[in-house]
Amino acid sequence: MRPRSLFPGEPEQIGDYRLSGVLGEGGQGVVYLGQAPSGARVAVKVLHARAAADPESRRRFLREADTARRVAPFCTARVLDAGTVDGRPYVVSEYIPGPTLAEAVAAEGPRTGSGLQRLAVTTLTALAAIHRAGIVHRDVKPGNVVLGPEGPVVIDFGIARPLDQAATTSGVVGTPAYISPEQLAGRPPRTESDVFSWACTMVFAATGRLAFSGATIPALLLSVSSGEPDLAGVPAELLPFLAACLRKDPSERPTALDLLRDLTGQEAQTVAGGEVTDTRPARDLAVPGTSAPAERVATDGATKTGAGGTEADGAGTKTRGARRRWLLGAATALTGLAVTAVILVTQYVTGGAGPARAAGALLFQDDFSERGAWDGYRFTPGGQGDQRVTHGYEIERGVFTMLADAADPNGVALSPVPAKTPATPSDSGTNVIVGATAEIRQVSSQTGAFGLLCRWNEDVPNGYMFLLRLDGGARIIRVAQGTPTDLAAPAQAGQRIDAGQKLRVQAGCRSEGTGTRLTLWVDGDRRLDLTDSSPPPAGPPSQAGLAIRSAESDGGAVTVSFDDFTVHRAR
Repeated sequence: MRPRSLFPGEPEQIGDYRLSGVLGEGGQGVVYLGQAPSGARVAVKVLHARAAADPESRRRFLREADTARRVAPFCTARVLDAGTVDGRPYVVSEYIPGPTLAEAVAAEGPRTGSGLQRLAVTTLTALAAIHRAGIVHRDVKPGNVVLGPEGPVVIDFGIARPLDQAATTSGVVGTPAYISPEQLAGRPPRTESDVFSWACTMVFAATGRLAFSGATIPALLLSVSSGEPDLAGVPAELLPFLAACLRKDPSERPTALDLLRDLTGQEAQTVAGGEVTDTRPARDLAVPGTSAPAERVATDGATKTGAGGTEADGAGTKTRGARRRWLLGAATALTGLAVTAVILVTQYVTGGAGPARAAGALLFQDDFSERGAWDGYRFTPGGQGDQRVTHGYEIERGVFTMLADAADPNGVALSPVPAKTPATPSDSGTNVIVGATAEIRQVSSQTGAFGLLCRWNEDVPNGYMFLLRLDGGARIIRVAQGTPTDLAAPAQAGQRIDAGQKLRVQAGCRSEGTGTRLTLWVDGDRRLDLTDSSPPPAGPPSQAGLAIRSAESDGGAVTVSFDDFTVHRAR
């Protein structure tokens, strides 16, 4: 994870730690690159100010440090310190330099050969240690694997839970492309869920593709719950292992320790009298959430009895004779998951995202946590010549960032959905509501603007721009044959927009008679609503996307990061 420079207004000191840059930002807080009094570089995670006011959010945040401390330090970033400054808790851990697996694959392509084998073994070692500590990580994915100088390290215990708490936690957590089917069915995540996510991560590492994909979040989750994984391109030596991990029934998946032993050739079982006997040494470990030791706990944390008996892992009871089933047979599909997935997605996309009354079916959603098919590659505004990228991904932040300045004053980025060449007229994206959360990252302009596009044809160009100006004004612009026309005098959308602010912006394009109804919402409030009686010819193509403009007169610059992009069919 390559740090960016601190923006004006960001802290330069937290406790005893001097800050020099930002490594990333998530739902919980911001992770800064810092320096300890000893001179060592550290990662300092600070809870967002808006969340610090909630006592439960503070407890959850500090619980991450306690959770991480329970895991062997050889496979994770070791927690060094924790505290509170001005009411905001922070956690300090060792800094692991290096790209995430997501960044490495995006920049260099899939892992191959012995490098892929080492990645599988080292991440499994980490996962086995996490499970041995009685922890379910719950968010194993390429963005949470750092390829450090001493090997891969699993990071981010922000949503990890002890097994006893994970078993009672409600709701679906994690990243959609890496979530397990049992979670979609409403079952609590356990170690088997981490194994499923690990296999999805390894498929991505080996192929550069998702194991399960879909043009929309509902389609993706339907694929996870009832579809077959795409394992094309996975090396033969890993194929049976990953296929077993991706079975729909969690009881048929191997444990992380099983996988590790088989991948490294350390067979831990012998055949005696025709029955399978576990020869692994048992340890007397306390069962999480109780004061009593487990009767027998093997190193993967599952309570076991002798040969021919039972093993209890929280996901039901199974016979020892079935211990090695995981490399044999076909997966069993879970029933009812398709309906459950769609219901969960509806809650996910409408919660707090603006005027649900105006939106129909979800066509597309992107949280930019993985590289997709958007314009641009990696946001590199400091590059020279062709290496300068002013709109592109910041995978470590999970955003798509755009910069407009004197050298590149106008920028657009087009979403892969609606497609430029739709399969059917109904897929053309003519009547849609487009939305995105925009964070103002840097401003040296008085009248720069940013916003959304709909009914866009980049070849002409034709379409509509919905722009918020930094002075608080709002505009809807029709572009016809490359000629822009303001459809109304700029309206005041609110107060001046400064660096650090986040806004939810939505734009609606709907046919109304022979014209086009155009609506702009800001944080759920309607700011502009008009009908264009002389619209450009409707597509295809009729794409949606993001837009940014630098100041029209002062030559300044503006940088905006976009997240949670959505396209709904307009009602």
